[in-house]
Amino acid sequence: MNGNDNRRHPRTSVTLAVVVTPSGAKPVTAVIDLSEGGTCLDWSLREDIAAGTPVHLCFLLDAEQAIELEGRVVRVGDGRAGIEFLPAQQDIVRQLLAEARSDV
Repeated sequence: MNGNDNRRHPRTSVTLAVVVTPSGAKPVTAVIDLSEGGTCLDWSLREDIAAGTPVHLCFLLDAEQAIELEGRVVRVGDGRAGIEFLPAQQDIVRQLLAEARSDV
């Protein structure tokens, strides 16, 4: 690796919890960062979930507000998981990014 970040979408560090389905015994995990294309999670959930597995994500903004998205696992390892958001959810993803930034 050369240290350059060649991602299509810039990442934003956030402090959020997310419920991931399917998940293991511990259904809530922490979000490390978000972008328009996906998210990186602190992955303390099932290790048997492989790349390509579809997941439902429920981002917990506060006690009364949550945003739900569909995605697929693109990588799992070293205590982290990369999740790609499915296409056609751009407006919801932008809302999530705006809400997450307003809480920082």
